Amino acid sequence: MRQLVFFLSVLLVFWIAGASWWYVCKVRCDCKTTAEAPALVRDTSVVETQTAEQVLMAAVGEAKTFLTGAGIQKGFFKSASTEGDMSSVSDEYIKNLKLVLENNPSAKIEVTGHTDKTGTAWFNNKLGLQRAEFVRSYLVNAGINADQIVTASKGSGEPAESNSTSEGRAANRRTEIKVII
Repeated sequence: MRQLVFFLSVLLVFWIAGASWWYVCKVRCDCKTTAEAPALVRDTSVVETQTAEQVLMAAVGEAKTFLTGAGIQKGFFKSASTEGDMSSVSDEYIKNLKLVLENNPSAKIEVTGHTDKTGTAWFNNKLGLQRAEFVRSYLVNAGINADQIVTASKGSGEPAESNSTSEGRAANRRTEIKVII
């Protein structure tokens, strides 16, 4: 009986070790072999800090390049609605936007609301600002600092398409997200 208990105990230990390895290496993809692991050198905390900073700055540079290439992001709204469809703004865009803003406190995001020609100028300006505030809330909920977001409204003053067709009016009911670095 003792041999069976000992055997099951050893088997349990190996099973736990294997499950831990599987989780770390296969699920989290965080397993390093000795060939991949960096060599440890004593008394080089400054070098490790610089390396971490260099890696961070490289990631921020890549994120800036991505944001520059992505151009102005747009969200679209149903007629006279202040809640829009933000599916055109990808999670990757938000992730890169957050990285750049966290590491560049002077950078800002300008969110501008637009409307179609339907309604008065006063109503359209107010509606455009409400749309910009909706997108601001969306970005803040995604983890972006609210102090780095500026909202504005152009109302119906800068149409993207002609207001003479329903497709054109739909294209004009939008917000635009622009990064100012």
